[in-house]
Formats: sequence, structure tokens, C-alpha cells
Amino acid sequence: MSSVTDNNKQNQRAFPRIAVTCPVLYLLPPAKRWQVAKLVDFSATGISMVCDDPLNVGSEVSLQIKPGSRKIVPELSATGIVMRSEINDEHQYVISCKLTKVQR
Repeated sequence: MSSVTDNNKQNQRAFPRIAVTCPVLYLLPPAKRWQVAKLVDFSATGISMVCDDPLNVGSEVSLQIKPGSRKIVPELSATGIVMRSEINDEHQYVISCKLTKVQR
């Protein structure tokens, strides 16, 4: 088995991120109402999304990816942990989540 070494940190992931834009719904317990965010990218182990609300690092979040008619990504439901929450230049929050459970 051969392997190729790439010194670019972006390409050293076990599961590369795929850039895609579609709606993603998120729910933070104990809230009962889903909020809408925009998916930025995803991989087998995590997602990045942009939303209007700050999410606390370490929070568990329920997620539903809604690709619409284009079906660029599969529709799925997942549970994750917020790993990063940063504000961008448009005063929105860039949220990175590690996926802990995925259902299709």
C-alpha cells in the first residue's frame, strides 16, 4: 500500500472537507424550535455552518441537513458537539461541529 505525503495542513485530514452551501437546521436543548443556518462545508466527521446566533463551545446540538432539490449532499439528521464558534466580518457566527451520531 502506498501513500502520498502532502505538507499542506488543509490536505492532511483523514476525511477531506467538501465545500457546499445549503440550509441546515440546528436545535440546542432545551429549545423546542429549530433555527436555520447555512452549511459551509462538511466531512465524514464534522460540519461548518454560518448562523446568526453564538453557540457555546462544548454544547450538544441536533442538526438536519436539507439539501433541497439539488441533492449535492445527502439529507441527514445528526447530533454533534460545538468545537468552535467565531464571529465573521458580516457579524454572523461560523460554527464548527464534530459529529457524534448520524442518521440518514
